[in-house]
Amino acid sequence: MLKLNSDMFTESAKSKAPANIALQILIFIAVFIVIMIAEGIGSAIFIIPAMLKELLASGTDTMTFSESYEMTEELMNDWHFMIPTLIATVFGTILSVIYCRFIETRSLRSMGIKKEKAVPDYLCGIAIGFVLMTVITLFSALTGVNKISVSDNIPVGIILFYLLGWFIQGMSEEFIFRGYLMNSIGGKHSAALAISVSSIAFAFAHSTNPGFGILPIINLFLFAAFAGLYIICTGNIWGACAIHSIWNFTQGNIYGLSVSGTGNINTVLVTEPVSSSAFLTGGTFGIEGSIFTTIVMIAAIVIVLLKIKKQSEKEA
Repeated sequence: MLKLNSDMFTESAKSKAPANIALQILIFIAVFIVIMIAEGIGSAIFIIPAMLKELLASGTDTMTFSESYEMTEELMNDWHFMIPTLIATVFGTILSVIYCRFIETRSLRSMGIKKEKAVPDYLCGIAIGFVLMTVITLFSALTGVNKISVSDNIPVGIILFYLLGWFIQGMSEEFIFRGYLMNSIGGKHSAALAISVSSIAFAFAHSTNPGFGILPIINLFLFAAFAGLYIICTGNIWGACAIHSIWNFTQGNIYGLSVSGTGNINTVLVTEPVSSSAFLTGGTFGIEGSIFTTIVMIAAIVIVLLKIKKQSEKEA
């Protein structure tokens, strides 16, 4: 029988986190809300002035919620606003570390923050993230679901700034959902429960994104479960941070696909749907909502489980 042991869970078991799973989830929701507010304030510094300018230009002094939401979505198509928004997610990393370190009194190692093998694991994660998204995209193209062409305009400088933004954003989500939530639960409960709860939380954290639905939920859960297992396999958080960041960068800025329902951004290639089936293309949510992502992520989970099993057999 496969046992998902982790030194991070052993470290987290010493924390002041409550043993009651319901209370752990409620505390996480509260911490997550604080993180979202902090990230929102950071993003608003750039977005609100642009919205006020648009409001004044329209000659009105009021704006409905739906109008403000539509304007925010439109602004997110502009790198001047999208990149600062990605960078503002650094508050997710900072506040997760502060909470775990000073409230739960957990060690940094319990979050997967380790110096050992950090650089090679991060570089390996970059390769894995790129390969995973490339396989998904090529499957969709080879089956005639999507077509890929070269973008007419490739602003290298802007794309590199996006890369920086994705490095920060991917890291933050891993620190929130895996370094904090998964490892906190894993310290008090089973690894299976820790992975399941953190993966469900990760999936539903994207519930306000355009095109969110059943298949996107499943695929987000699978990605999160893979990331959680990968962290257990490597013993640190760095590889998963890299996978997450490069997955998003490759998806959005290399292949020109919508990243979890986000709008159009500067890209190297353009991937356009040929099929009208959201089941195949992912619809408004993007290829993360496609059956191709489901297949590839299940395969990735099987591979990492086999790797963990092999490690367990060596240690036995």
